[in-house]
Amino acid sequence: MVNSRAKGARAERLLAQTLREVMGWSSARRSQQFSGCVEGGAADLVIAEAPMLHVESKMVEALSIHPVMQRAVQEAGTKLAVVCHKKKRTDWLITLRLTDLPRLVEMLSSCTPPGPSDPTSPSGTISSPPLGSSESP
Repeated sequence: MVNSRAKGARAERLLAQTLREVMGWSSARRSQQFSGCVEGGAADLVIAEAPMLHVESKMVEALSIHPVMQRAVQEAGTKLAVVCHKKKRTDWLITLRLTDLPRLVEMLSSCTPPGPSDPTSPSGTISSPPLGSSESP
């Protein structure tokens, strides 16, 4: 039998690691929900480089995204709610409200850019393959 709390913690650690690698957010880590004092609200992750993000993490094979997103928005307060989710052996996906997209773009453009993460990339950022490509970044 799968321990759902342990599975959730594994998903949060994996997402934090992925955000550190992909976005260069070295501070991305699990919040302290498990100790009784909910640090940074009820978000699953705390990211100093993106303090206005409320990040929820889900690793399930079947996800009913609307109720999860609704709860994330309620818990986020004034922060921008995003739900990062994945299935086994798939990439992470991000869900947010379309009306929040301009706010996310503005927030990301004001984040402190990380140091060069790909020395072959002229901008120092990680490039992703085109949509529909089977290549991984």
